Amino acid sequence: MGEALKLAHRAAEKDEIPIGCVIVHENKILSQGMNLREQSHKTTAHAEIVALENYNLAFKTWRLPEDSWVFVTAEPCLMCAGALLWARANRIVYGCSDPRQAGLRRIVPWIEQGVFDHRFTEVQGGVLEEACAQILKDYFKTKRSPTL
Repeated sequence: MGEALKLAHRAAEKDEIPIGCVIVHENKILSQGMNLREQSHKTTAHAEIVALENYNLAFKTWRLPEDSWVFVTAEPCLMCAGALLWARANRIVYGCSDPRQAGLRRIVPWIEQGVFDHRFTEVQGGVLEEACAQILKDYFKTKRSPTL
C-alpha cells in the first residue's frame, strides 16, 4: 500500500485526485497507475484503470495472474470494481472507504450471490486508512478553498 500511496502523492503534485494503484504478484509489482483524468482528458483514467491498461500492454493479456493483489489508496468506484472483476483480480486491498461514491462495497454482495462468473478471493479495506484519507482531504480542501 505504501507504493500506491506514493503514487497518490505524485498524482496530487500533478493536480490530479490523489489516488494510486499497484498490481502485485509474487511480491513483484507488475503494474501501477494513478489518477490521470485531468492530464489525459479521459473520464476513465482512474488509478485502477490506468494500472490495468499498463498491465494489459506490458503483458499482452487482459487477465491478471491468479493470486494477484491490487492495492489502491481509496475504495474502487463501480467502474473500477467492474474492471477489476472482469480482469479476474483475486485480492483487492484499499486504504480508505468512499461512502459517497462507494462501488466495491456495493458490488461485493452481488458477487457473493453469484451474479457474476468471477469472485474476488479477498476484499480488505482500512489499510493505511488515515494516510490515504488525509491526502484526499488535503487535496479537496485546497480545491474548495476560496481564492483571495
